[in-house]
Amino acid sequence: RKKVVIKQEPKDIKEMSPTKVPKVEDEASRRSIKIKETQEARRQQQVHSRMQVLLFRHKELLKKDILKKRALLEKELQIDIQKDLSAELTSRTKAERHKQDEVKVGVKRKAIQPPGQLSPSSKGNKAKRHRSSGSGATPPGGPSAGRVKKQKLYCLCRTPYDETKFYVGCDLCNNWFHGECVGITEEMSKSLSEFVCTECRHARDTQELYCLCKQPYDESQFYICCDKCQDWFHGRCVGILQSEADNIDEYVCPNCQRNSSVNFANMKNLSAKDLDLLKKLIKHIQAHKSAWPFMEPVDPNEAPDYYKVIKEPMDLQTIELRINDRSYKKLSEFIGDMTKIFDNCRYYNPKESPFFKCAESLETYFVHKIKSLREKFSENK
Repeated sequence: RKKVVIKQEPKDIKEMSPTKVPKVEDEASRRSIKIKETQEARRQQQVHSRMQVLLFRHKELLKKDILKKRALLEKELQIDIQKDLSAELTSRTKAERHKQDEVKVGVKRKAIQPPGQLSPSSKGNKAKRHRSSGSGATPPGGPSAGRVKKQKLYCLCRTPYDETKFYVGCDLCNNWFHGECVGITEEMSKSLSEFVCTECRHARDTQELYCLCKQPYDESQFYICCDKCQDWFHGRCVGILQSEADNIDEYVCPNCQRNSSVNFANMKNLSAKDLDLLKKLIKHIQAHKSAWPFMEPVDPNEAPDYYKVIKEPMDLQTIELRINDRSYKKLSEFIGDMTKIFDNCRYYNPKESPFFKCAESLETYFVHKIKSLREKFSENK
């Protein structure tokens, strides 16, 4: 009998084969899920990034819109402020002019002996001297003054004041002369625009010419002397202010030393960048508390004789227009126009007036600012 041997497969293979298939399927499904989750996360991240970009763009647009609206509001506000300031300035100037006129009238009444006569010794302007020369004014040190002080001598004949005689005043030296001594009658004096005595006429005809502009001496202008060549220059022509000159130990003119820091800055040709700095500077000056009397040209209705006395009027509005028109070629020209404002004010107004004080205050501020500006110009040397 043959023994039949049945070959059996290994037990462990039979047991493992049915469980292995589900495990592989589980891993594949897990991988698939993981891939889907990763893709979803990436998609969400991309969506989030897009949203962030859109939000940022929207934020920037809102910022620009806000800034634009703010700029428009500021401009409107500035226009309103300028209108209010202009109205206030006009009323304030009128009030100050009226007050000053009252002071002038009071001073005249105090100084005058006979009614309607002026005293040329009082510190005044050229227009006052013109009127006195044509109206038979009383010379200083007349009858009342003679009782207190030693009598002053007048005229070519060197005699004391005589109230019975007609006098005419020289518009340059303020000396007084008998009409009969200089050949002028009281009737003739009424039609005279000015009277200049023989000595002053000779001095004026033979006088020297000064400064870079080669002009005769003018008492209304400030001069500075060069310590090297000993020539005299208008402060406005060389870009030096009167209050600034008090602090200069030694001054050397542009002819003697053109490349010094001050002369270089004053005399160099202005670039577009330099003019931008001037625009900023004039805005600062206009914003100063003492600038209000000088913002616009003087109204002839408020000061009727102003343009007779002041031959070169100047104001901040005119200077600003000249800067915008690029009229200034050198810094000294700009400083010269600013100097005119201060010199004109000091020449026309009494020392105790608010206008005079405003000129002093604004000039001090301007000197400080112009020093800083010169330093910037010299840095580009």
